[in-house]
Amino acid sequence: MIETFELFAKSEWRKQTSFGIKSSEIRVLVCIRVLSTENDHGVNISDISKKLAVTSPTVTQMVKHLIHEGFVQRAADSRDKRISLLRLTDKGELVAEKAFERFKTIFYGLIETIGEKESKELITLLNQVYQYFRQLDPIDRE
Repeated sequence: MIETFELFAKSEWRKQTSFGIKSSEIRVLVCIRVLSTENDHGVNISDISKKLAVTSPTVTQMVKHLIHEGFVQRAADSRDKRISLLRLTDKGELVAEKAFERFKTIFYGLIETIGEKESKELITLLNQVYQYFRQLDPIDRE
């Protein structure tokens, strides 16, 4: 089992860059796109942080870079000027759409490769693994 987990840790598929940005930043773009369709108040850092289970400071740094690169725009909330809302630029929308289509292709291909029943079993097992790692003492994780 250790060898298998090490293979995933060493794999490059998560570390690749596309469109000049990191895969984690592409996940933020896709997240903004999804959240934008789910609510009408707009998307803020906290929304992204919750959806991706990542700290707000981490999301803030990625969003700053995405704004600098022209993928995201920031605007003040019309209801509360202290809150910044985020939206994708046309450039960001294009990247998010391409990334989302790629995710779908990859995961549909995985389901096709291992089968629907096995895919459901894999989901159950991966959720159990996730819960196990979440419940470990922080000292155990070091």
